[in-house]
Amino acid sequence: MRLLGWGVTSSPVPKRALCAGCARPPVVCVCAHVTPLRTRTRVLILQHPRERHVPINTARLARLSLPDAILRRAVDFETDAVVTAALSGSDGGPPPYLLFPGPKAIDLATARPPGPITLVVLDGTWWQAGKLLRRNPRLASLPQLRLAPAAPSRYRIRREPHDHCVATIEAIALALRALEGDLDDRAVAALLAPFDAMVEHQLAFRSGVRDARHLRAALARGPRPPRRPRIPGLEALRDAGERLVVVHGEANAWPLRVPGHPPPEIVQWLAWRPATGETFEALVRPRGPLAPSAALQLGLDAGALARGESWGAFRARWEAFAREDDVLCSWGHFPTATLAREDVRVPPSRVDARVAANALFGERHGSAEACARRLEEAGRVEPAAAAAAPGRGGVRLEALRRIVEALLRSAGGDLVPGAARSR
Repeated sequence: MRLLGWGVTSSPVPKRALCAGCARPPVVCVCAHVTPLRTRTRVLILQHPRERHVPINTARLARLSLPDAILRRAVDFETDAVVTAALSGSDGGPPPYLLFPGPKAIDLATARPPGPITLVVLDGTWWQAGKLLRRNPRLASLPQLRLAPAAPSRYRIRREPHDHCVATIEAIALALRALEGDLDDRAVAALLAPFDAMVEHQLAFRSGVRDARHLRAALARGPRPPRRPRIPGLEALRDAGERLVVVHGEANAWPLRVPGHPPPEIVQWLAWRPATGETFEALVRPRGPLAPSAALQLGLDAGALARGESWGAFRARWEAFAREDDVLCSWGHFPTATLAREDVRVPPSRVDARVAANALFGERHGSAEACARRLEEAGRVEPAAAAAAPGRGGVRLEALRRIVEALLRSAGGDLVPGAARSR
Protein backbone atom coordinates (compact mmCIF):
# COMPACT_ATOMS: atom_id res chain seq x y z
CA MET A 1 0.00 0.00 0.00
CA ARG A 2 1.16 3.56 -0.57
CA LEU A 3 -0.13 6.86 0.89
CA LEU A 4 -1.92 9.29 -1.45
CA GLY A 5 -3.01 11.90 1.10
CA TRP A 6 -4.56 12.30 4.55
CA GLY A 7 -6.02 8.87 5.28
CA VAL A 8 -6.18 7.95 1.59
CA THR A 9 -4.39 4.82 0.41
CA SER A 10 -4.12 2.88 -2.81
CA SER A 11 -2.67 -0.42 -3.91
CA PRO A 12 0.59 -0.35 -5.87
CA VAL A 13 0.15 -0.16 -9.61
CA PRO A 14 0.58 -3.73 -10.91
CA LYS A 15 3.41 -4.36 -13.29
CA ARG A 16 2.51 -4.90 -16.93
CA ALA A 17 2.30 -8.58 -17.86
CA LEU A 18 5.11 -9.77 -20.15
CA CYS A 19 5.49 -12.91 -22.23
CA ALA A 20 7.79 -15.40 -20.52
CA GLY A 21 9.46 -16.18 -23.86
CA CYS A 22 10.17 -12.91 -25.68
CA ALA A 23 9.61 -10.65 -22.61
CA ARG A 24 7.24 -8.43 -24.60
CA PRO A 25 3.63 -7.50 -23.73
CA PRO A 26 1.22 -10.24 -24.89
CA VAL A 27 -0.37 -7.95 -27.48
CA VAL A 28 2.96 -7.66 -29.31
CA CYS A 29 4.36 -11.12 -28.51
CA VAL A 30 6.54 -12.49 -31.33
CA CYS A 31 6.97 -16.07 -30.08
CA ALA A 32 4.66 -17.38 -32.80
CA HIS A 33 7.24 -16.26 -35.37
CA VAL A 34 10.14 -18.14 -33.76
CA THR A 35 11.53 -21.12 -35.68
CA PRO A 36 14.41 -22.80 -33.80
CA LEU A 37 17.56 -23.09 -35.92
CA ARG A 38 20.40 -25.52 -35.16
CA THR A 39 23.83 -24.51 -36.45
CA ARG A 40 27.36 -25.88 -36.41
CA THR A 41 28.49 -22.46 -35.25
CA ARG A 42 28.12 -21.93 -31.51
CA VAL A 43 26.91 -18.40 -30.74
CA LEU A 44 27.99 -16.70 -27.51
CA ILE A 45 26.26 -13.34 -26.91
CA LEU A 46 27.87 -11.06 -24.34
CA GLN A 47 25.39 -8.33 -23.40
CA HIS A 48 26.12 -5.05 -21.66
CA PRO A 49 23.83 -4.84 -18.59
CA ARG A 50 22.18 -1.61 -19.80
CA GLU A 51 20.74 -3.47 -22.80
CA ARG A 52 18.79 -5.85 -20.57
CA HIS A 53 15.83 -3.53 -20.11
CA VAL A 54 15.76 -2.07 -23.62
CA PRO A 55 12.33 -3.20 -24.86
CA ILE A 56 13.39 -3.50 -28.51
CA ASN A 57 16.66 -5.31 -27.81
CA THR A 58 17.21 -8.14 -30.31
CA ALA A 59 19.70 -10.36 -28.44
CA ARG A 60 16.79 -12.01 -26.63
CA LEU A 61 15.16 -12.78 -29.99
CA ALA A 62 18.39 -14.32 -31.26
CA ARG A 63 18.55 -16.51 -28.16
CA LEU A 64 14.99 -17.72 -28.81
CA SER A 65 15.71 -18.59 -32.44
CA LEU A 66 19.07 -20.22 -31.68
CA PRO A 67 18.39 -22.69 -28.82
CA ASP A 68 22.08 -23.64 -28.59
CA ALA A 69 23.20 -20.03 -28.21
CA ILE A 70 24.54 -18.74 -24.90
CA LEU A 71 23.59 -15.32 -23.54
CA ARG A 72 25.65 -13.83 -20.70
CA ARG A 73 25.25 -10.39 -19.19
CA ALA A 74 27.97 -8.36 -17.42
CA VAL A 75 30.63 -5.72 -17.92
CA ASP A 76 33.53 -7.81 -16.57
CA PHE A 77 33.45 -11.39 -17.91
CA GLU A 78 36.92 -12.31 -16.66
CA THR A 79 35.40 -14.19 -13.70
CA ASP A 80 32.44 -15.68 -15.59
CA ALA A 81 33.08 -19.43 -15.59
CA VAL A 82 30.85 -20.10 -18.63
CA VAL A 83 32.50 -17.40 -20.73
CA THR A 84 35.99 -18.38 -19.57
CA ALA A 85 35.38 -22.01 -20.56
CA ALA A 86 34.03 -21.02 -23.98
CA LEU A 87 36.88 -18.62 -24.74
CA SER A 88 39.61 -20.95 -23.54
CA GLY A 89 38.13 -24.05 -25.20
CA SER A 90 38.15 -25.98 -21.92
CA ASP A 91 34.48 -26.87 -22.42
CA GLY A 92 35.34 -28.75 -25.61
CA GLY A 93 33.69 -26.19 -27.89
CA PRO A 94 35.07 -24.88 -31.19
CA PRO A 95 37.64 -22.03 -31.22
CA PRO A 96 36.27 -18.54 -30.48
CA TYR A 97 36.23 -15.61 -32.90
CA LEU A 98 34.96 -12.13 -31.99
CA LEU A 99 32.56 -10.37 -34.37
CA PHE A 100 34.14 -6.91 -34.31
CA PRO A 101 35.45 -4.69 -37.15
CA GLY A 102 39.01 -4.27 -35.91
CA PRO A 103 41.80 -3.33 -38.34
CA LYS A 104 43.03 -6.94 -38.60
CA ALA A 105 39.59 -8.59 -38.68
CA ILE A 106 38.87 -11.28 -41.27
CA ASP A 107 36.32 -10.00 -43.79
CA LEU A 108 33.63 -12.68 -44.02
CA ALA A 109 32.81 -11.52 -47.54
CA THR A 110 36.15 -12.87 -48.78
CA ALA A 111 37.37 -15.44 -46.24
CA ARG A 112 36.24 -17.55 -43.32
CA PRO A 113 37.85 -19.54 -40.50
CA PRO A 114 38.44 -23.26 -41.10
CA GLY A 115 35.84 -25.51 -39.51
CA PRO A 116 33.15 -24.68 -36.94
CA ILE A 117 33.78 -21.81 -34.53
CA THR A 118 32.33 -20.14 -31.46
CA LEU A 119 31.00 -16.80 -32.71
CA VAL A 120 31.32 -14.24 -29.90
CA VAL A 121 28.92 -11.30 -30.34
CA LEU A 122 28.87 -8.11 -28.25
CA ASP A 123 25.38 -6.75 -27.64
CA GLY A 124 25.13 -3.04 -26.87
CA THR A 125 25.79 0.37 -28.32
CA TRP A 126 29.10 1.04 -30.03
CA TRP A 127 30.35 2.76 -26.87
CA GLN A 128 29.21 -0.16 -24.69
CA ALA A 129 30.91 -2.69 -26.98
CA GLY A 130 34.14 -0.70 -26.72
CA LYS A 131 33.88 -0.75 -22.94
CA LEU A 132 33.42 -4.53 -22.92
CA LEU A 133 36.60 -4.87 -24.99
CA ARG A 134 38.58 -2.59 -22.70
CA ARG A 135 37.42 -4.36 -19.54
CA ASN A 136 38.04 -7.90 -20.83
CA PRO A 137 41.59 -8.55 -22.10
CA ARG A 138 40.71 -12.10 -23.08
CA LEU A 139 38.03 -10.78 -25.43
CA ALA A 140 40.36 -8.19 -26.94
CA SER A 141 42.93 -10.90 -27.72
CA LEU A 142 40.54 -13.02 -29.81
CA PRO A 143 40.86 -13.17 -33.60
CA GLN A 144 38.20 -10.93 -35.11
CA LEU A 145 35.64 -11.20 -37.91
CA ARG A 146 33.98 -8.34 -39.76
CA LEU A 147 30.87 -7.96 -41.92
CA ALA A 148 30.15 -5.77 -44.91
CA PRO A 149 26.31 -5.60 -45.05
CA ALA A 150 25.05 -5.25 -48.61
CA ALA A 151 21.88 -3.47 -47.51
CA PRO A 152 20.92 -1.05 -44.71
CA SER A 153 19.58 -2.41 -41.44
CA ARG A 154 15.91 -3.44 -41.30
CA TYR A 155 15.83 -1.95 -37.78
CA ARG A 156 13.54 0.91 -38.88
CA ILE A 157 12.42 1.70 -35.33
CA ARG A 158 15.94 2.54 -34.21
CA ARG A 159 18.39 4.86 -35.89
CA GLU A 160 21.78 3.26 -36.48
CA PRO A 161 24.88 5.50 -36.15
CA HIS A 162 26.32 4.37 -39.50
CA ASP A 163 25.06 2.65 -42.65
CA HIS A 164 27.17 -0.44 -41.89
CA CYS A 165 25.64 -0.88 -38.42
CA VAL A 166 22.92 -3.50 -37.99
CA ALA A 167 20.93 -4.99 -35.11
CA THR A 168 22.50 -7.80 -33.10
CA ILE A 169 20.23 -10.46 -34.57
CA GLU A 170 20.93 -9.16 -38.09
CA ALA A 171 24.68 -9.33 -37.48
CA ILE A 172 24.34 -12.91 -36.23
CA ALA A 173 22.24 -13.89 -39.26
CA LEU A 174 24.74 -12.36 -41.71
CA ALA A 175 27.67 -14.02 -39.95
CA LEU A 176 25.97 -17.42 -39.86
CA ARG A 177 25.10 -17.13 -43.54
CA ALA A 178 28.80 -16.67 -44.32
CA LEU A 179 30.09 -19.26 -41.85
CA GLU A 180 27.59 -22.07 -42.39
CA GLY A 181 27.71 -22.09 -46.19
CA ASP A 182 24.53 -24.14 -46.59
CA LEU A 183 22.28 -21.64 -44.79
CA ASP A 184 19.81 -20.54 -47.49
CA ASP A 185 17.57 -17.48 -47.76
CA ARG A 186 14.65 -19.35 -46.21
CA ALA A 187 16.64 -20.20 -43.07
CA VAL A 188 17.90 -16.63 -42.72
CA ALA A 189 14.35 -15.30 -43.17
CA ALA A 190 13.11 -17.69 -40.47
CA LEU A 191 15.86 -16.52 -38.11
CA LEU A 192 14.88 -12.88 -38.69
CA ALA A 193 11.10 -13.50 -38.63
CA PRO A 194 10.57 -12.54 -34.93
CA PHE A 195 12.75 -9.46 -35.46
CA ASP A 196 10.70 -8.39 -38.49
CA ALA A 197 7.48 -8.99 -36.54
CA MET A 198 8.72 -6.85 -33.65
CA VAL A 199 9.59 -4.01 -36.03
CA GLU A 200 6.17 -4.18 -37.69
CA HIS A 201 4.42 -4.20 -34.29
CA GLN A 202 6.33 -1.10 -33.20
CA LEU A 203 5.62 0.74 -36.46
CA ALA A 204 1.92 -0.13 -36.23
CA PHE A 205 1.82 1.11 -32.64
CA ARG A 206 3.45 4.40 -33.63
CA SER A 207 1.04 5.07 -36.46
CA GLY A 208 -2.21 3.54 -35.22
CA VAL A 209 -2.41 3.51 -31.43
CA ARG A 210 -3.62 6.84 -30.05
CA ASP A 211 -5.79 5.95 -27.03
CA ALA A 212 -7.14 8.42 -24.49
CA ARG A 213 -4.42 7.65 -21.96
CA HIS A 214 -1.69 8.80 -24.34
CA LEU A 215 -3.68 11.87 -25.40
CA ARG A 216 -4.29 12.92 -21.77
CA ALA A 217 -0.61 12.50 -20.96
CA ALA A 218 0.38 14.58 -23.97
CA LEU A 219 -2.06 17.36 -23.06
CA ALA A 220 -0.82 17.40 -19.47
CA ARG A 221 2.78 17.71 -20.59
CA GLY A 222 2.06 20.55 -22.97
CA PRO A 223 4.17 21.26 -26.03
CA ARG A 224 7.60 19.72 -25.88
CA PRO A 225 10.67 21.78 -26.70
CA PRO A 226 12.21 20.89 -30.05
CA ARG A 227 14.52 17.92 -29.72
CA ARG A 228 18.14 18.62 -30.45
CA PRO A 229 19.19 16.64 -33.52
CA ARG A 230 21.49 13.72 -32.89
CA ILE A 231 24.96 14.49 -34.17
CA PRO A 232 26.97 11.44 -35.32
CA GLY A 233 30.17 11.04 -33.34
CA LEU A 234 29.53 13.92 -30.94
CA GLU A 235 28.83 11.73 -27.91
CA ALA A 236 31.88 9.58 -28.70
CA LEU A 237 34.07 12.70 -28.76
CA ARG A 238 32.68 13.91 -25.44
CA ASP A 239 32.93 10.53 -23.72
CA ALA A 240 36.45 9.77 -24.96
CA GLY A 241 38.06 12.14 -22.42
CA GLU A 242 41.78 11.42 -22.04
CA ARG A 243 41.50 8.67 -24.66
CA LEU A 244 40.75 11.14 -27.49
CA VAL A 245 43.59 11.52 -30.02
CA VAL A 246 43.23 13.83 -33.04
CA VAL A 247 45.24 12.53 -36.01
CA HIS A 248 46.14 13.51 -39.55
CA GLY A 249 48.26 11.77 -42.15
CA GLU A 250 49.69 12.73 -45.53
CA ALA A 251 50.36 9.99 -48.06
CA ASN A 252 52.29 9.27 -51.25
CA ALA A 253 51.35 6.91 -54.09
CA TRP A 254 53.15 6.66 -57.40
CA PRO A 255 52.48 5.94 -60.16
CA LEU A 256 48.77 6.64 -60.18
CA ARG A 257 46.00 5.48 -62.50
CA VAL A 258 47.90 2.56 -63.92
CA PRO A 259 46.97 -1.10 -63.47
CA GLY A 260 48.40 -2.48 -60.26
CA HIS A 261 49.48 0.92 -58.93
CA PRO A 262 50.84 0.82 -55.36
CA PRO A 263 48.48 1.74 -52.51
CA PRO A 264 49.00 5.06 -50.68
CA GLU A 265 51.63 5.00 -47.95
CA ILE A 266 51.89 7.41 -45.02
CA VAL A 267 54.83 9.83 -45.28
CA GLN A 268 53.76 12.28 -42.55
CA TRP A 269 51.79 11.38 -39.42
CA LEU A 270 50.65 13.90 -36.82
CA ALA A 271 48.64 13.45 -33.61
CA TRP A 272 47.43 15.56 -30.71
CA ARG A 273 45.91 14.39 -27.42
CA PRO A 274 43.58 17.26 -26.31
CA ALA A 275 43.38 16.24 -22.65
CA THR A 276 47.14 16.59 -22.10
CA GLY A 277 48.38 18.64 -25.03
CA GLU A 278 50.77 15.81 -25.92
CA THR A 279 51.64 15.65 -29.64
CA PHE A 280 53.25 13.20 -32.04
CA GLU A 281 55.07 14.12 -35.26
CA ALA A 282 56.80 11.95 -37.84
CA LEU A 283 58.23 12.31 -41.34
CA VAL A 284 58.48 8.79 -42.74
CA ARG A 285 60.93 7.92 -45.51
CA PRO A 286 58.92 6.78 -48.59
CA ARG A 287 59.31 3.10 -49.35
CA GLY A 288 58.13 3.52 -52.95
CA PRO A 289 58.91 6.11 -55.64
CA LEU A 290 57.99 9.65 -54.56
CA ALA A 291 55.44 11.32 -56.84
CA PRO A 292 57.12 14.17 -58.82
CA SER A 293 54.85 16.82 -57.30
CA ALA A 294 54.53 15.24 -53.84
CA ALA A 295 56.93 17.58 -52.05
CA LEU A 296 55.26 20.64 -53.59
CA GLN A 297 51.72 19.48 -52.81
CA LEU A 298 52.59 18.44 -49.27
CA GLY A 299 54.59 21.61 -48.59
CA LEU A 300 57.53 19.51 -47.45
CA ASP A 301 61.18 19.48 -48.41
CA ALA A 302 61.96 16.51 -50.64
CA GLY A 303 65.32 16.11 -48.93
CA ALA A 304 63.70 16.06 -45.50
CA LEU A 305 61.34 13.35 -46.71
CA ALA A 306 64.22 11.30 -48.11
CA ARG A 307 65.98 11.61 -44.73
CA GLY A 308 62.83 10.68 -42.80
CA GLU A 309 62.77 7.92 -40.24
CA SER A 310 62.33 4.34 -41.31
CA TRP A 311 58.92 2.72 -41.30
CA GLY A 312 59.93 0.39 -38.47
CA ALA A 313 61.11 3.27 -36.27
CA PHE A 314 57.92 5.20 -36.94
CA ARG A 315 55.75 2.18 -36.17
CA ALA A 316 57.52 1.55 -32.86
CA ARG A 317 57.15 5.22 -31.78
CA TRP A 318 53.50 5.38 -32.79
CA GLU A 319 52.56 2.14 -31.04
CA ALA A 320 54.26 3.44 -27.90
CA PHE A 321 52.25 6.69 -28.14
CA ALA A 322 48.80 5.26 -28.99
CA ARG A 323 46.89 3.15 -26.48
CA GLU A 324 44.60 0.33 -27.58
CA ASP A 325 41.57 2.04 -26.02
CA ASP A 326 42.25 5.43 -27.61
CA VAL A 327 39.57 7.03 -29.78
CA LEU A 328 41.09 8.39 -33.00
CA CYS A 329 39.48 11.47 -34.53
CA SER A 330 40.35 12.46 -38.11
CA TRP A 331 38.87 14.50 -40.97
CA GLY A 332 37.40 11.68 -43.03
CA HIS A 333 38.54 8.07 -42.84
CA PHE A 334 41.45 8.22 -45.30
CA PRO A 335 44.27 8.79 -42.76
CA THR A 336 43.28 6.03 -40.34
CA ALA A 337 42.23 3.61 -43.09
CA THR A 338 45.55 4.10 -44.88
CA LEU A 339 47.54 3.44 -41.70
CA ALA A 340 45.35 0.46 -40.77
CA ARG A 341 46.20 -1.26 -44.07
CA GLU A 342 49.80 -1.48 -42.93
CA ASP A 343 51.14 -3.77 -40.23
CA VAL A 344 50.58 -1.10 -37.57
CA ARG A 345 48.44 -1.25 -34.45
CA VAL A 346 45.63 1.26 -34.89
CA PRO A 347 42.99 1.65 -32.13
CA PRO A 348 39.64 0.40 -33.50
CA SER A 349 37.52 3.25 -32.02
CA ARG A 350 37.37 6.15 -34.48
CA VAL A 351 35.34 9.31 -35.04
CA ASP A 352 34.95 11.19 -38.33
CA ALA A 353 35.15 14.90 -37.45
CA ARG A 354 33.93 15.83 -40.94
CA VAL A 355 30.59 14.04 -40.46
CA ALA A 356 30.12 15.54 -36.98
CA ALA A 357 31.05 19.08 -38.09
CA ASN A 358 28.86 19.03 -41.19
CA ALA A 359 25.87 17.81 -39.16
CA LEU A 360 26.37 20.18 -36.22
CA PHE A 361 27.15 23.34 -38.16
CA GLY A 362 24.59 22.73 -40.88
CA GLU A 363 26.73 22.80 -44.03
CA ARG A 364 29.15 20.63 -45.93
CA HIS A 365 32.84 21.41 -45.94
CA GLY A 366 35.27 19.81 -48.33
CA SER A 367 38.34 20.34 -46.18
CA ALA A 368 39.21 20.93 -42.54
CA GLU A 369 40.75 24.29 -43.50
CA ALA A 370 37.49 25.47 -45.11
CA CYS A 371 35.45 24.36 -42.10
CA ALA A 372 37.80 26.13 -39.66
CA ARG A 373 37.63 29.34 -41.73
CA ARG A 374 33.82 29.32 -41.65
CA LEU A 375 33.82 28.71 -37.90
CA GLU A 376 36.27 31.56 -37.42
CA GLU A 377 34.07 33.89 -39.52
CA ALA A 378 31.09 32.89 -37.37
CA GLY A 379 33.02 33.59 -34.16
CA ARG A 380 32.93 29.94 -33.04
CA VAL A 381 36.71 29.46 -32.93
CA GLU A 382 39.74 31.66 -32.33
CA PRO A 383 41.96 32.79 -35.23
CA ALA A 384 44.37 30.19 -36.52
CA ALA A 385 47.63 29.82 -34.66
CA ALA A 386 50.92 29.04 -36.35
CA ALA A 387 51.01 25.37 -37.35
CA ALA A 388 53.14 23.33 -34.96
CA ALA A 389 54.20 20.91 -37.71
CA PRO A 390 55.57 21.60 -41.20
CA GLY A 391 53.73 21.52 -44.49
CA ARG A 392 50.14 21.00 -45.45
CA GLY A 393 49.77 18.37 -42.74
CA GLY A 394 50.59 20.89 -40.01
CA VAL A 395 48.04 23.38 -41.41
CA ARG A 396 45.36 20.71 -41.56
CA LEU A 397 46.03 19.42 -38.06
CA GLU A 398 45.81 22.98 -36.72
CA ALA A 399 42.44 23.42 -38.50
CA LEU A 400 41.26 20.07 -37.13
CA ARG A 401 42.37 21.09 -33.62
CA ARG A 402 40.10 24.15 -33.72
CA ILE A 403 37.20 22.14 -35.16
CA VAL A 404 37.48 19.47 -32.45
CA GLU A 405 37.56 22.12 -29.74
CA ALA A 406 34.36 23.64 -31.17
CA LEU A 407 32.73 20.19 -31.31
CA LEU A 408 33.70 19.43 -27.72
CA ARG A 409 32.28 22.74 -26.50
CA SER A 410 29.02 21.94 -28.30
CA ALA A 411 28.94 18.48 -26.70
CA GLY A 412 29.71 19.77 -23.22
CA GLY A 413 33.13 18.09 -23.18
CA ASP A 414 36.15 19.49 -21.37
CA LEU A 415 39.64 20.17 -22.66
CA VAL A 416 42.53 20.03 -20.21
CA PRO A 417 45.49 21.51 -22.12
CA GLY A 418 48.95 20.38 -21.17
CA ALA A 419 52.47 20.88 -22.43
CA ALA A 420 53.91 17.39 -23.00
CA ARG A 421 55.31 16.89 -26.48
CA SER A 422 56.60 13.82 -28.32
CA ARG A 423 58.76 14.06 -31.43
